[in-house]
Amino acid sequence: MLKLALVFYACLYLVTMASAALLWGFANSAGLVDNFEGFMNDVGFENWQFYGEDMFRKVATIGAILVLTATILTVLAMALINVISELTGGIRVVVIEEDVREPVAAEAPRAAGDGVVAAPGAEPSAAPATTPG
Repeated sequence: MLKLALVFYACLYLVTMASAALLWGFANSAGLVDNFEGFMNDVGFENWQFYGEDMFRKVATIGAILVLTATILTVLAMALINVISELTGGIRVVVIEEDVREPVAAEAPRAAGDGVVAAPGAEPSAAPATTPG
């Protein structure tokens, strides 16, 4: 579980860092960073400035620490689940395989003259009823 959690959180970290770098690059090239810095200076802050490289390094360091922390917490959670499962017996899933048969339609009761079908509008014949032998 340790390897799986580490790989998962490392991939999540890489995707987040790449997204942050692309977003910062777009904002910087579009002039949004300069506009925001100018706005903050106009509001009353003196020499307000973003330091992109320092921010990226700090975010990368915090992200690496979060990856390790999340990996350790995931492994501890799985260990706790395994201990609880050992103590309580866990959950068992039993699959029973049964033959599924289609229901047989009940036959309608037969009238006298069994087996003889009269045409519509014709009178039934007076044939004697036969019994199967």
